[in-house]
Amino acid sequence: AAIAKGVVVADATCHARDMVNEPAEFLNPEQVATIARGIAKKHKSVTVKVLSAKECEKLGMNMFLAVGRGSARESKLIHMTYKPSKKPKKVQTFIGKGVTFDSGGYSLKPSSGMVDMKIDMAGCAAVVSSMDAIATLGSPNEVHVITACCENLVSGNAYLLGDVLHAMDGTTVEITNTDAEGRLTLGDAITYAQEK
Repeated sequence: AAIAKGVVVADATCHARDMVNEPAEFLNPEQVATIARGIAKKHKSVTVKVLSAKECEKLGMNMFLAVGRGSARESKLIHMTYKPSKKPKKVQTFIGKGVTFDSGGYSLKPSSGMVDMKIDMAGCAAVVSSMDAIATLGSPNEVHVITACCENLVSGNAYLLGDVLHAMDGTTVEITNTDAEGRLTLGDAITYAQEK
């Protein structure tokens, strides 16, 4: 039994590692959503909801959306839910950073600091992959996995230094460094988790 459990955990760990190692051209927000849907398809106990940028805008997730505004690829909020067959003992939520490529935005990173920035979604890879292990092994708890996936790029539509953003919880945030995108995406993801 211990070996079987170890194999499941190792498979999920390797899956997360494989996601992190994919080039950003392939592993973009839509591809993460496809992976999450694939995991949900394997398990009757798992459902997935993928929110479009428009749906996130309706919820007031302006910090998250600002980070992804410079990309031609649409930002996606991914919400996976595991429900046990019996009444859950408690509810647990795991949130992972899902910036699938981080150029730094207008606070542009040097090439040496940007070359590995496909890994800025390692938190997302960890929590999404963990759902497969959770559903395979079972849990007495209801488990939620949330990741706000986007690319932090430079374009004429990218968010700017000096912008004031309205967070989902009503907080206003002035941007003094566009390379501080993690706290913006995670801030709205945490508020979403608290309200859902």
